[in-house]
Amino acid sequence: MPTYGLINEKLLEVKLSGESVYARKGSMIAYTGEVAFRGSLLAGGRVQDLAMRNVTGEGLHLMKAQGNGTVLYAHRGQHVTVISLTGETFYVESNHVLAFDERLRAGTIFLGNQGGVQGLVRGAMSGSGLFTTTLEGRGELALLSEGDAIGLEVSASRPIFVDPQAYLGHRGGLTSTIHTDVSWKTLVGQGSGESFQLKFVGSGTVYIQASEG
Repeated sequence: MPTYGLINEKLLEVKLSGESVYARKGSMIAYTGEVAFRGSLLAGGRVQDLAMRNVTGEGLHLMKAQGNGTVLYAHRGQHVTVISLTGETFYVESNHVLAFDERLRAGTIFLGNQGGVQGLVRGAMSGSGLFTTTLEGRGELALLSEGDAIGLEVSASRPIFVDPQAYLGHRGGLTSTIHTDVSWKTLVGQGSGESFQLKFVGSGTVYIQASEG
């Protein structure tokens, strides 16, 4: 299996021994060894998944690297966080995906499935649209973020509220809904400006960045 490591907080190193890794198109900055690169449409998914991404615009524009060697990836000086998946599904905005290996299957999900009608509002308020990318299986995922990515644990007794622009992704048995905080101060312009948040309930982890996009 590919080996993922960080040269520093902004530079990802992937060591290949005959395997494949998918990465954001244009993010390869150097490599050594016998590695071949080509564009990838399916990205470990099915034809139906590709069709869904094309229709929804939740695009993953990827390159596939395969062979024996070491590849370095980075994107616009953003921070990189490597997350190990152990068979679960990770929900992530596609613009925060740097790389993942071929053991993971990429797909697309309708946000209404992540909170009913509220999921639609979540997509509209976050500016991410009504669909999001999923990565499922056992393997490694490298996330991009402004500053370090932070994982917040959610439990049945501890829901978490997140600014939509700080949201990176989540995993586990979580449901997301839009939470509004509208009071008379907000209406007259004296509120904090944080009138809408994403509310996550259940059991799992929500990943955020130290930025509002």
